[in-house]
Amino acid sequence: PAVVSINFCVFLGFSDDVLDLKWRYKIILPTIASIPLLLAYTGQTTILVPFPLKPFLGNILDLGLLYYVYMGMLAIFCTNAINIYAGINGLEVGQSIIIGCFIALHNIIEYYLRE
Repeated sequence: PAVVSINFCVFLGFSDDVLDLKWRYKIILPTIASIPLLLAYTGQTTILVPFPLKPFLGNILDLGLLYYVYMGMLAIFCTNAINIYAGINGLEVGQSIIIGCFIALHNIIEYYLRE
């Protein structure tokens, strides 16, 4: 499923460059690309609540079916957020590095605050 989704996103990027797709297709195609991943996922649908919200929501929150909606929307956002900067050389790589660093920092902070 992951290879199918990645190949579809690569096809989306290529077709956007060659065909100059309109924005309505840039929303539909990542949704279709994320379907194999969402269908194959059989893990937990719980999330670890961020530290400031723990007094209100507890430590762990089960999203259930809303988790799949969230992950589908996240796939659309990430694909389009990176694709917007793809026309300006080098910015999409920098954006990906910054996002990755802040995700790692967030996970480190959450891990050490949990103890």
